[in-house]
Amino acid sequence: MIAMIFLLLVSLMTITSLHNIASSESVLGNVRTTEMAEQAAEVALRHCEAAVMDLLTVASGGASAYASQFKQANILPVSSPPQWQNIATWDSTSASVFVAPLTLVNQVGLDKATYKRAPECMVEPVPVLLSGTTVPSTTSSFVVTARGFGPEVAAADASHSHPVGSEVWLQSHIQFQ
Repeated sequence: MIAMIFLLLVSLMTITSLHNIASSESVLGNVRTTEMAEQAAEVALRHCEAAVMDLLTVASGGASAYASQFKQANILPVSSPPQWQNIATWDSTSASVFVAPLTLVNQVGLDKATYKRAPECMVEPVPVLLSGTTVPSTTSSFVVTARGFGPEVAAADASHSHPVGSEVWLQSHIQFQ
């Protein structure tokens, strides 16, 4: 009788341990996909920052040092409220959103791509008053907003609808002298 009680206790402890292991594995999987979405957003943010810096270098007479499909037309005009705040702009086929190449986040040479949906970014100038003037400059300060998606998010459909899955937003403010 005592052996049966001990067997029952050991069985209950084993079942509880297996349940805890399954829960921990699920949590770790969610953390992994969120971290991967954050990495994709970081790649898009850095790509758009570097592209803006390169555009300004070329505009001031310097040589291009960064290859990108990002063009001057991808820098949006000043708007109030800023366009990055409008989720409908992100979740549409709007030309306001720059879709980074998937090659930035997917490793070349693999049979299967890690990410299905490319990260996106938006660059908007921030009006800054130049010292000694009352006229704002919109060419030296920018807000760069990026969003990245986890590997479980499906590729964007024709209407570029809102993604289902891990999504991370990052933003930076860059200013040039």
